[in-house]
Amino acid sequence: MSEKLLLKAENIVHSYGEQTILDFDRFYLYEGEKVGLVGVNGAGKSTLLKILSGEIEPTKGTVYRDCEPFYFEQFGLGIAGNRSDRISEDSNGVTVSMDNYMSAAYDTDYEEAGKMGVQAQLWQENVSGGENTRIRLAQLFSSPQAVAFLDEPTSNLDFEGVELLKKRLREIETMVIISHDRTVLNELCDRIVEISFGGLQSFNGNYDDYVVQKEEQYKTQLSEYENYQSEKKRLQSVYTQKKAKARKVEKKPRNLSPSEAKAQALCGNRKPEDKARGIEKSASNVLKRIEHMEVKEKPKEEPTARPDFRLTNPPRNPIVIRGEHISFSYDDKVILNDADFMIKNGSKVALLGGNGAGKTTLLDLIAKRDSVYVVPGAKIGYAKQNMSQIDYDRTVLENIRRVSIQTESLSRIILSRLLLTVKDMNKKASQLSGGERMKLSFAMLFVSDVNLLILDEPTNYLDIPSVEALEKLLMEYEGTLIFTSHDKMFVDRIATERLYIEDGKIVSKMTDSN
Repeated sequence: MSEKLLLKAENIVHSYGEQTILDFDRFYLYEGEKVGLVGVNGAGKSTLLKILSGEIEPTKGTVYRDCEPFYFEQFGLGIAGNRSDRISEDSNGVTVSMDNYMSAAYDTDYEEAGKMGVQAQLWQENVSGGENTRIRLAQLFSSPQAVAFLDEPTSNLDFEGVELLKKRLREIETMVIISHDRTVLNELCDRIVEISFGGLQSFNGNYDDYVVQKEEQYKTQLSEYENYQSEKKRLQSVYTQKKAKARKVEKKPRNLSPSEAKAQALCGNRKPEDKARGIEKSASNVLKRIEHMEVKEKPKEEPTARPDFRLTNPPRNPIVIRGEHISFSYDDKVILNDADFMIKNGSKVALLGGNGAGKTTLLDLIAKRDSVYVVPGAKIGYAKQNMSQIDYDRTVLENIRRVSIQTESLSRIILSRLLLTVKDMNKKASQLSGGERMKLSFAMLFVSDVNLLILDEPTNYLDIPSVEALEKLLMEYEGTLIFTSHDKMFVDRIATERLYIEDGKIVSKMTDSN
């Protein structure tokens, strides 16, 4: 890798009103580096990317650039400093008007658009969210700028689109990227920068390397904390013993007259009060050692309690869902054609297929028990992307209490495991972000009486820490799970079986691990 310094950001502080989002000493970017930015929602990832690319100026600090940055924003597009070339999505993020992206299309190389599979869409009046993303990426690859700053470039892309994007991004020499897709960070990045409480911490390697280093860091912090507590406890015991000894020495011996005490002193014995003062001084020195010890904080640990699944009265049938000779069409478009499938009790099934293959259609049929047999004991919980199960006039806790069959303590732990804070629990659902609402809807399912979960693209709106938190809960889940996802790593970690919808048929395949 070249040692040429392309970008240097130093003593950066950025605030919105009274809230400071970023406060760090330095960030360097060298030619040939591919850096992934990670952190929880609201940590400041997008803000940092905008500062580095020159989209916004920091409240304090300086940014030196020896490059022409190309900035790809999550909702829109532009080369830094050229806002007239932006593409804007509509309010639903679904379609984009020709008027909005005519100039951007003009700057897009026709061959690059072809490589991204959107040559024909360049001149269409309306395009889908995924096609819009591909058009905006085609402009990136049409640009001569060397350094790309990418904010969630996989948004709205299906599995095929993500694979194509990864292939194309390998051609870019230097980049800084935000992505909730861990396979993108694994396959493209050679350094990960974590943003936490406004500060930055750099880790060499890809996302998996970062996870290993974070685990080692946790173990080191835990060891340091345990050593600190052990030494502190030892010194406190020494201090207590010395104080007790000083009190004992200070007392005059019983049945000793004043003349006998004087004679004892003349013989060279120290007075008891002098001995006591010496011991008190020694005890004070121990106390000072305790006060000057470097304090080691205990690293935060995830609460481990999980719902009592027996309370849901789960079915005991070996097969809980069966579909035979299912046919379904929208107008003239055939979605399912004489399709068969079955789902075993306790299995975790990933429903896969291309855009428009019929994944959500099949989930809807199962949820409604329409043309599909579901055993009577199965209580279905369906997490839709519109999160219709949430009452937005109630607080997070009120929503949980409304459906929970678990204890309040357990309900709070589940919320905490999904990274919702004590402060979040008292917010009205209407005040939550999209990701927070999604996590609330999952928590409501985990503590309710349902024993069969249906999740439609559950990782949408979630940052990586939230996705990983959800993964842990789903891996522990004792019921039957059916889900769709474009997140390959999520599917690999959760699924015990996969159902593929192909040409109107449903094909079952066990996972590689099985």
